[in-house]
Amino acid sequence: MNVQIEKLLVPVQELAALNVASLEKIVNLQLETLAESATAGVEALKQAAAIKDVEGAKKYFSGQAEVAKAAVESATERAGKVAEIAQTYQAGVSKIVGNTIAVN
Repeated sequence: MNVQIEKLLVPVQELAALNVASLEKIVNLQLETLAESATAGVEALKQAAAIKDVEGAKKYFSGQAEVAKAAVESATERAGKVAEIAQTYQAGVSKIVGNTIAVN
């Protein structure tokens, strides 16, 4: 009886480990996003507070267009990473399920 329980627990443990690893990757991406957004926001506020004339305002707004472009590029890169994590997760689940079915 113990052998059967152990056989059932192995894929559960493997799935749990896969879930934890995937979740850690996603959380780290979210933390990177949060840090990047906070830094960009603080920098934008500092630059806005330093505006002294119309020319400074023009420079600020043109610089914000570059900041927005960089943010979109970063978000696109992160979306690729999320897709990669999802593919890796799906492949891991398929492997675990396949191994479980083959054993039983």
